[in-house]
Amino acid sequence: MPEVTELDLTLSSGTVHGRRFGPVGAPLVLCVHGLSANRHAFDYIVERIARDDRQVVAIDLRGRGRSEVTPAGSYGLPAHARDALEVATLLGTERFDYVGWSLGALIGLTAAGLAADRLRSLTMIDHCGTVDVAAYAAVRAGLNRLDAVVDDPADYVAAVRAGGVVTPWNEYWERVYRYELGPLGERFAPVTNKAACAEDLDHSSGGDVVSNWAKVTMPALLLRATVPFGGGLLVSEGDAVAFRGAAPGLRVVEVERNHFGVMTDDGVVAAIADLLGG
Repeated sequence: MPEVTELDLTLSSGTVHGRRFGPVGAPLVLCVHGLSANRHAFDYIVERIARDDRQVVAIDLRGRGRSEVTPAGSYGLPAHARDALEVATLLGTERFDYVGWSLGALIGLTAAGLAADRLRSLTMIDHCGTVDVAAYAAVRAGLNRLDAVVDDPADYVAAVRAGGVVTPWNEYWERVYRYELGPLGERFAPVTNKAACAEDLDHSSGGDVVSNWAKVTMPALLLRATVPFGGGLLVSEGDAVAFRGAAPGLRVVEVERNHFGVMTDDGVVAAIADLLGG
């Protein structure tokens, strides 16, 4: 495993925390998580694509994990996309590979709309714009866990696991949800800010994202989960076909997992590694 370094990057919008696998100055792969997740959501993938000649950086979006909670109105796709581009700049990289899951995929699409020339490649894991109503409702309902206060972090993790949505459950999801917690007096509560997540959810779908499909001119990959999440899919078959029509160079790979299962799937790792060149 390459060298691992913790990062705190001061952006124009606030401080963003991350973790780098690999050497300073090597070609950058930037990994951006989903709506209410954190950098640990990428651990399975990062541990398998990291190399001694590549720096893979996974960040906590503002309002999540160990990154700064900034004021209401400071979130949204364009703001996060500018953050991603600024992170790459602070790491000394003009062009980089971008890998995003869920909201992170939409941020990548937005970055393509802002500065396509800076993306060497774009990987979108199970999101590309519009979303099924049932899946959207399930995502919103999932934010309610952020109101919890517990005596023992194990109880919080057990409650998430018992929900049955994060499947297959494994040690990687244990990391995600334990990291989500911080001390609250003698108890524990999520440090991820529910209002930040809700603001992003309210401004993360529709035509503004879809209008960027045609701007995906770099090598690109869309990984589409085919097992429903909350009774719906984040990427419909129709959207995948339409996206490929707008971006002829796009490769679409279907994965027989749900929206969470794709993040610990070896086929997903193989597809990303192939796009990155091994």
